[in-house]
Amino acid sequence: MTTHTPHGAGHLTPGALGHGQIPFSEPGTPTSHPYTIGFIGVGNIGGAIAKNLAVYSASHKAGAHSFVIYNRTKAKAERLISDVEERLAANGGIISLKVADTIDEVVEASDIIFASTNCDDSSIALAKQIAELTKVGKPRIRIIVETSTLYPTSAGQIDSILTADHNTRFVAAPVFGAAQVAKEGKLILCLAGDYSSKKKIAYLMVPAAARKCIDLGGNVEKVAAFKLLGNSFILGSLELLAETHTFAEKIGVGSQAFHDLLGDLFPAPPITGYSKRILTDDFDSSNGFQIDGGLKDVHHMQRLATEHESPFPIIDLAQQHLLTAKALNATQPSYKKLENQDWSSLVAASRVAAGLSPFDSSAHRTGPVPEPEPEEE
Repeated sequence: MTTHTPHGAGHLTPGALGHGQIPFSEPGTPTSHPYTIGFIGVGNIGGAIAKNLAVYSASHKAGAHSFVIYNRTKAKAERLISDVEERLAANGGIISLKVADTIDEVVEASDIIFASTNCDDSSIALAKQIAELTKVGKPRIRIIVETSTLYPTSAGQIDSILTADHNTRFVAAPVFGAAQVAKEGKLILCLAGDYSSKKKIAYLMVPAAARKCIDLGGNVEKVAAFKLLGNSFILGSLELLAETHTFAEKIGVGSQAFHDLLGDLFPAPPITGYSKRILTDDFDSSNGFQIDGGLKDVHHMQRLATEHESPFPIIDLAQQHLLTAKALNATQPSYKKLENQDWSSLVAASRVAAGLSPFDSSAHRTGPVPEPEPEEE
């Protein structure tokens, strides 16, 4: 992996701080300075961040920030603004919210832009578009915050594209946490890039949308690798959950008893959350992680492992099971097919290998199948 050092990056000691703590001193401004904050892409995670930042800003800041939201599907951006307005009507607060028709509008209006895409190519293309747009009009300082999971060299490439303009700062800021965690404002935020820009982003995000910051210094490639490392552990745990839940069914212990045991032994949200999904056959990614996104991340993990000559057999196995689960879903009757397939459905591969039904545990389980717990709004 080529090492990339961003222009003007600070040298910081990596560290992590808890809820309500920021790994930097407060930006030195004599008065509160409201920003115009733009969002490009408001999926499960990006949308939750935008909502939480807007509500927190309206409720806690003397000078509330204003927000400009762009999404390829405009209706999703409009729903986001409607949700924020409902929360503010219930809790108090006034804020400026606008749906942008184009990316150009977001770049022109914003001091800080949060970007989230579904693949590296889209993130690189967006960076090039932003770089062209910043050449037009009056020069101004902008901070571009990329929250997507990227391959390390892609993060470095984006940094080079954006910071070619000396007025543009780049912060790579991937997050850990599922959609429900994002809704609750409890994400773990990872940061790398320009030092002063990280100060601003840390103060925006904690505690409004994240509970914790982990600072990886100035090298944006390092934070991208760190995100893939964390995701590989989550996927490896998910693979083990799939196999052990299947084993529990085959030996007659049952998934419910095993799930209860996990809650006592390993009460961590990724473990108990994915265990619950497998237990209840809750394989809809609307509030989870889409299987194609998982396969994209797996490709990055395997590429990084190959480049560094570090075998990663559990990830190789998980990839096979993700592909098998996707193929199994494609062969289901249309009325059963998962339109938004979550990556936790990789358990289907283990179930089929053990002679069980891939997506319907009621076909092989004795007693009623537990209902998925309703998501809190």
